Amino acid sequence: MFLGKLLGSKTKVNLLSVLVSHPGRTIIESELAKEAGVSASETNRQMTNLVSVGLVSLERAGKSKIYQVNQSHFLYEPLRALFRTLEDVYREIAYDITTFVTETSEVKTIILFGSLASGKVKDDLVKEPSDIDMVILVEDKDKIEPIKKTVQNYAGSKIFPMYGVNAYPIVLSTDEYLSGLSNDAFIMNVHSSGEVLYGEKPRRYS
Repeated sequence: MFLGKLLGSKTKVNLLSVLVSHPGRTIIESELAKEAGVSASETNRQMTNLVSVGLVSLERAGKSKIYQVNQSHFLYEPLRALFRTLEDVYREIAYDITTFVTETSEVKTIILFGSLASGKVKDDLVKEPSDIDMVILVEDKDKIEPIKKTVQNYAGSKIFPMYGVNAYPIVLSTDEYLSGLSNDAFIMNVHSSGEVLYGEKPRRYS
């Protein structure tokens, strides 16, 4: 089968993932092997099929082989959807949780922080998945624990089974957040570098 020939090994999947994730980039075989976590000899062997079906172009510069994914190939778009970057996947999760929270609870603000907000998502979803780090602000302190449990239950029943990713929301009252802006390093960091997904960051007024 054609797809069996194309995606018949984990090695090919890793190589294609690198190429499809950087469609405009030309990459030397040794660099491709390094980024895909594959030996140079295996890369050389596996790339033959990808080149032969036209999905990857090959150019030579002296003894070096230079590859680039062919964006006009009919399989490029399906593969691009398959090999979405992990940041895209994590953002999809963050937006999913935000939609759920805002539709089921009264919240003031939702702020994304941590690796996703800073653009440093771990690149291994299997061995070292990043968590979805969120601060949820509410006006009423009595709603802190109920909202925290609601989000954790949703993440455990809907998000983790689909993505294998956890979400541990930090739920604070607006007053706690504002108070922490002057003496809490965590809150000050969230305020300065966090990304607002809903509402706006509370500000102190003198």
